[in-house]
Amino acid sequence: MHLRLPKSLAAAPFAGVILLLLAGCEGEPTTNQVCDTHPELCEGLNIGDGQCRFERSDLIFKRLAVDEKPSDLNKLAELKQTQVYLRCMELVAGIEPTTLKQRKTKRTEAVYHAYDSIERLERELKDSYQPPVIYYRWSQGDNSALPQFLKLEGTQHLETPQLQLGLATYYVSRDRPKTVRILLHVLELYDGNDEEVRDKVIPEAIKSLATTNHALERFDHAYLWAKVGKDYNLPIADSDRLARLYPLSEERRNQLESLAKDISSAIRDGDFEATLVNALDPKEPT
Repeated sequence: MHLRLPKSLAAAPFAGVILLLLAGCEGEPTTNQVCDTHPELCEGLNIGDGQCRFERSDLIFKRLAVDEKPSDLNKLAELKQTQVYLRCMELVAGIEPTTLKQRKTKRTEAVYHAYDSIERLERELKDSYQPPVIYYRWSQGDNSALPQFLKLEGTQHLETPQLQLGLATYYVSRDRPKTVRILLHVLELYDGNDEEVRDKVIPEAIKSLATTNHALERFDHAYLWAKVGKDYNLPIADSDRLARLYPLSEERRNQLESLAKDISSAIRDGDFEATLVNALDPKEPT
């Protein structure tokens, strides 16, 4: 149900205040409200500074989630957002603000605070058995986490697009045919709704399918995934270069381009199945 304000009220100077109050009652708290009620969650951040405000806001809400439920997965989400915030603050910490010179000191302090927070969260998570945490530890160079991660292969614990993509990165230099099968499964697991998977995991899986099939000399498949990558605006070679790289007949090229469009549509809708590709070549990679 939408509340429609009379024109006279909407034009009044205090109309914005009323709208903010209404939004505050119905929606999530603002970062200012969180900082007022939980000042410890905002400690060390560059509060009041226009730089990195979106990254800072997301971090505050990740901290709030940990405060309300200190699970390992919530801590991992806070850790990753702290890294995002840190990257932003490192870029702006050396910028001389035009006003309020003390902001430079605040930004520098925020950088060091972020480093400390990352170290603390990594210590708290070093013994976690949550699969995403195990994968994070391995991806950050903790080789002791790799056996734990691989032990989960074939179980429901790794049945997410993110973790399957992580598994594919392990096998890509060891078993390319298996890598292809895992990457296809990444696409099967996407339901069409997860923004992070759509923007990060899916493009990486598509690019890896093109390069891995090329390395396997499965050139029809490599061309197919290059065309799917074009639909996802990936930096793929232009049509002329692809034609030189993969000298296919016009009939075959048209068939692959038509299939690429079907595959792109299926992925976006969360309906992709590996059989779409297997039908192209009944003989799967071995």
